[in-house]
Amino acid sequence: MRRKLWLFFVFIFGTVLATSAPAQAATRFSDVNSAEYGWAEDAISFMVGKGVISGYPDGTFQPGRFVDKAEMTVMIYRLFDRYRPNSSGQGSNDNSYSIKQFADVPSNHWAYKEISSLINISWWNAVQSSPKGYLFYPDAKLNRIGAVNLLPLFMLAEEDLSNEEVYQIVSAMRDVPIVVSSYSDDELFMGHPLQEDGRYDENVGNKTNLLFPLLFAKDGNELHIPDDYSGIVASDLALLQKTGIMTAYNGEFEAQDMLTRAEAVTILHRLYLRLKQTGALAEYSSK
Repeated sequence: MRRKLWLFFVFIFGTVLATSAPAQAATRFSDVNSAEYGWAEDAISFMVGKGVISGYPDGTFQPGRFVDKAEMTVMIYRLFDRYRPNSSGQGSNDNSYSIKQFADVPSNHWAYKEISSLINISWWNAVQSSPKGYLFYPDAKLNRIGAVNLLPLFMLAEEDLSNEEVYQIVSAMRDVPIVVSSYSDDELFMGHPLQEDGRYDENVGNKTNLLFPLLFAKDGNELHIPDDYSGIVASDLALLQKTGIMTAYNGEFEAQDMLTRAEAVTILHRLYLRLKQTGALAEYSSK
């Protein structure tokens, strides 16, 4: 019930028009009913209507089934069909960012094309370097922080939050670990023991679903974010909360809760609507 309420009480995009997918499309699935999944029906209808996701031969959608990294990547690939950084040179892709082959995504993997076309080092919280080469862990089920790390939030480039605003938003999430220090940037970055917590350790394995403590440093009246991990994850969490794409419920982000199909399509649909609202959608999607 808590997860249903979290997704029901969300930021409403008042100025965004309804999608072109028929509102009744979700009801054709025997396991999607308004009483239980009313919060996800529009997203399911849109995503099914646009060919981003489909149901199962038995007439179900399986809205409560957990989503893995490959499935989420395929949905992103299909929804944002104009973004192909590894095949067209778009975005931040260059020789230093590209990954020619993931050690755990062979050419016969069902999502090889989508993963190879999208994922590069710029998805650095979802990609792991190892002695065997780069690893993606395509079959790992995602939790909510894993979804944050896989979402292409660079598409929301027009959103620019100050460090103070980022801190105010994420510090209100009681279950997000935060450390505030009076060290200078250099001292905190080089010497704080939390730098040894595994966020940059190649031996940790799949870090996509891990939420490490977020570091903030106060230098007089200035608030700094002293390491890359904290800067990216804290900014992403704040941006998602502010835009209503993914939000905390009752003061908790619930980072370790597993991601379901109904939640995944809802999150991606909200990202799509946000891009539409800000006028940035055409750069990434023809849907």
